Amino acid sequence: MGELLNGIFECLDINSSTGLATEDSLQGMTSFQRLFYTQVHEKIGIDAVYFLRDENGIAKIPLIYFSAIQKYDAKQVAELHRLSWNLGEAPLLFVVTPDEILIYNNYETPQVVENGNLDPNAGIIETLNLTNGLASQRLALKKYHRSLLESGEYWRQSMTRFDVQSRVDSTLMSNLRIMRRTLINQISKRCDTSKETITGVVHALLNRSIFIKYLEERKDSNGETVFPQDFYCNFMKSAKQYTDVLNSKEATYNLFRTLKEKFNGDTLQVSEIEAEIITQDDLNELRTFILGDSELESKQLTLWPLYSFDIIPIQLISSIYELFFHLSEEDDEKGTYYTPLHLVNLVMDEVYPWEGEYKDTSFFDPSCGSGVFLVEAYRRLVCRWMSQNDVHTINCDQLNLLLKNSIFGVDINEEAIRVASFSLSLAMCDFLDPRSIWDKLSFPRLLDNNLISSDFFDEDKSFNNRRYDVIIGNPPWQSNITGKTKEYLKKANSVIGDKQIAQAFSIKCSELCKQNGIICLLMPSKGLLFNRSDKSRAYRANLFSDNNVLAIINLSVYRKFLFDHASGPAAAIIYTPKKEDINQPIVYCTPKPIYTIEDIRKFSIDPTDICRIPRDIIDDDRIWKIAMWGAPRDLELIGKMQSTFAPMASFIEENHMTTAEGFKRGNRKHQCCDFKGLPMVEAKSFKPYYVSSDELPRVDFDDFECIVKNAREIFVAPHLIIKQSHKNGTFLSEVLDYDAVFNHSLLGIHGNINKLKYLSVIIGSKVFSYYHILTNRKWLVERDELEAGDIWQTPIPSPNEAEINEACEIFDELVISPTKNGKAEQFVRHMYRLREYESYQIDDVIDYVYDYFKNKQRSVSFERPNPNAYKLYYDSLSEVLTNTFGASTGLTGDLYFGDAPLSVLVLNIGQQNDRGLNFAKSDDRLNEILMSLDGAVVDNQKMIFIRRNLRIYQPNRIFIIKPSQRKYWTYSAACRDADEIFEDISRAWR
Repeated sequence: MGELLNGIFECLDINSSTGLATEDSLQGMTSFQRLFYTQVHEKIGIDAVYFLRDENGIAKIPLIYFSAIQKYDAKQVAELHRLSWNLGEAPLLFVVTPDEILIYNNYETPQVVENGNLDPNAGIIETLNLTNGLASQRLALKKYHRSLLESGEYWRQSMTRFDVQSRVDSTLMSNLRIMRRTLINQISKRCDTSKETITGVVHALLNRSIFIKYLEERKDSNGETVFPQDFYCNFMKSAKQYTDVLNSKEATYNLFRTLKEKFNGDTLQVSEIEAEIITQDDLNELRTFILGDSELESKQLTLWPLYSFDIIPIQLISSIYELFFHLSEEDDEKGTYYTPLHLVNLVMDEVYPWEGEYKDTSFFDPSCGSGVFLVEAYRRLVCRWMSQNDVHTINCDQLNLLLKNSIFGVDINEEAIRVASFSLSLAMCDFLDPRSIWDKLSFPRLLDNNLISSDFFDEDKSFNNRRYDVIIGNPPWQSNITGKTKEYLKKANSVIGDKQIAQAFSIKCSELCKQNGIICLLMPSKGLLFNRSDKSRAYRANLFSDNNVLAIINLSVYRKFLFDHASGPAAAIIYTPKKEDINQPIVYCTPKPIYTIEDIRKFSIDPTDICRIPRDIIDDDRIWKIAMWGAPRDLELIGKMQSTFAPMASFIEENHMTTAEGFKRGNRKHQCCDFKGLPMVEAKSFKPYYVSSDELPRVDFDDFECIVKNAREIFVAPHLIIKQSHKNGTFLSEVLDYDAVFNHSLLGIHGNINKLKYLSVIIGSKVFSYYHILTNRKWLVERDELEAGDIWQTPIPSPNEAEINEACEIFDELVISPTKNGKAEQFVRHMYRLREYESYQIDDVIDYVYDYFKNKQRSVSFERPNPNAYKLYYDSLSEVLTNTFGASTGLTGDLYFGDAPLSVLVLNIGQQNDRGLNFAKSDDRLNEILMSLDGAVVDNQKMIFIRRNLRIYQPNRIFIIKPSQRKYWTYSAACRDADEIFEDISRAWR
């Protein structure tokens, strides 16, 4: 079987250097690989795991499990799929027999057939017959080739196959949510106890049940379990499992007390109120749920019998607990709020990666919740200790010592602190064999020592007396500060914007961190990067001046993939109190989803998503938004527009115009009959440029909150009405020659009709949209609308009389044919004095950046380029390089493209001819070149399909390797690449 597996690995082009972990490669594995492989090998029977590597070549994300069995056995194969599904990591499972390869989808829920057995066909993707040998299936295996997995092309081609809703984390959370609600409602009907108390009792009961199931199901390779033989008989005669004991309340709570005494610690306590209000009916409900005998609200049998809590990752269980603290009655039916594990890993990798020297390190989470960051820190700390001491096992005493000396946290929620302690206890168990857990393990008492229930800003608590090496966490995001927070800010003479308590956390964390320590916090990106109130600007200025900010990871574009119920998009900021290397630029990274199943497991970071912000421009509010979606040339163009043309507010003032938002009905406390019978323009049926009075409804109400007393002229003709939200990336406005009213979602300008028409032509242009995509703090961050202040700050060219007349003619044509806007675009670009290359920049932002944001996976950005796109890229790149280095450079190009996920442009230097670009469409030749280049990158680490967008320099040639997607072969991409090539060559010449 080993020979057959090796043959499959060869077909897929995977080996130990490209992320494959097998028993033979243990010594060369990373700490994470070794820990993960050992666990899946022992718990599931997996023979090999293929990991996706990151941009540095480090194996990070499990993609495929391989298990070789001597012959096909339906029960064994179905069980392999069930256990792989429980692990919730690698999406693919290859079960290999001498006669066939069965390929499974590990995100698809296992199924039970009528006879009670698992269905071996559940989750099956395909079966490859090996009757004629492995060579006969090479073509079929090609779709799982390393190049397609590393480049992400496999996931794009299989977009509909993998459903996140059937993954173990989604189903388990859904089941627990329903069981939670069932028990809370059942108890509430008979008890006068507060809902908060009942909820806490139910959470404790469910948590304890998960822990017992974990202990019950933990087995070693010899089948030994945690509990001694006949353990449950101590509580109920003939009881063999936890569900048997649940038939008696007395037996159940005797079991709870025994476990509490056995394991000590502070996580298994049963409160008096729980023992009082839980009845046998509640335990019966819990029992039927665990056994799968009850029907859920969806009318499907519970999946609990399919779960194996010894397989489900401890971090996932900790994250599930976090769900409980954020779940309100309204949220019960919806998604979940918890810190996703790949986000935890992303930020932990920045401050404490798996690989590294072990030394005493203290970790602190200022808002630890269920302890998901602390659990991950503890796992990495233990693995570093084991690696440093060259051991593969660790004893209970050492685990306790590392935990007590290194892991600290605080949370205002006492229940959360208990669960954090519980989560850390489970993490300890995962490093021990089952018998050691029972015979030797005693959990440390963490409450009031390492883990403290307190307001983070309570200066009297003991956690303030320490200084920590690593501070990491996800503080609250509310715009609501506590009394203790106010006291702290006043005493510290610190300012925060918009009452963002997370900003207050970031200030105090600097005080609690050692001078050579590091801090990483997840924060709302709006307040951290984009809000422009005076206090927000002051907070940012102080943060950058008082600390050494190393990096900011702007996760705004991933908003919908992270926190279903978050109030806004997120960013991670990494900084240290020690002011060293303050001249070094700040690394600013904005990952962008690729809209495949990968987005729930990893952050896609392209080289173009990373830039280095010089310290001398960090006070420029524009930089964070422009660098999020644009390039250095966009910063230049925006700067040119702002420095050359005055804002619209000045144009309005100079021309004695009146502006305001429309009326607001709101609380409807004010009576006003002035508008009765007037035409009313509505945002939902807004028509661009002009709408006749006959097409509008009339005002038939007289109750308002705001009636625009001081700027009533906005309702008087002639007036320009602007819709603050866009339609397909274009902002709409209309100029009316009759009186009409509108509500506060529309803006009004009263003034000279010809100048209003001029403004309308500007507002409807791509230039206007381009400017706001790259400068507006909300659009393409959170909301799809502009605020009045943003519109008034738009740079507007000052027209002469001839230009006003031309604008009026264009406007009148647009009234008749609103979609025929070519002349209008040309006019606006002339007014802004745009050069041809600047027009290309604007078109690229609208055609690719906006289209990507709007259409997501259906965006033209992901389409394959046609020859014209490749040629535009080459011509633009050549022109910039020739202008930079001189005509004597002599550039020609060879473009290799085909069905592969990457295309290759070879720039030939020093060839004095007019050949230009030569196209070579050949799959075989392209693959030959890619494989050759793959071995030439980074010491033969074969990284080309991971890094994807890269360049390789040879004496007379430059290889440009990029994904075969249109967004990589645009004019703007060519300019960026040309600028970077110039920098690379200049650096080499120094």
